[in-house]
Amino acid sequence: MRYIIISLLFMSTLWSETSYERGEYLYFSKACSSCHGPSAEGSMSYPKLAHKKFAYLQKKLLHFRTGKVDSVSQQMMAQFAEKLSDEDIKNLCTFFSQHKENMTEDVSDDYLGGVGS
Repeated sequence: MRYIIISLLFMSTLWSETSYERGEYLYFSKACSSCHGPSAEGSMSYPKLAHKKFAYLQKKLLHFRTGKVDSVSQQMMAQFAEKLSDEDIKNLCTFFSQHKENMTEDVSDDYLGGVGS
């Protein structure tokens, strides 16, 4: 019986998600990628989040969560951040600061060979 319990405990540690994985899940499930891009690379209107320092990102998200904003675009972020827990913010900041590039296929790699793109 104790071998079963030890085995289950060991297997649960193998299957537990990391802070990075939880942050990645939050990033896509909360639709952050629709503005900041699929690789958190940002755009002309929205800042890059990938590879920023953890402490900086955490400070910004905590300010947004409390409603400390300086612009209209930051007001929009405050609406998203107010729903985040401390754990969510930690996970998102881990995901951004340790960001691994997403492997996306180029349009030319599709079945049509890029025809019509």
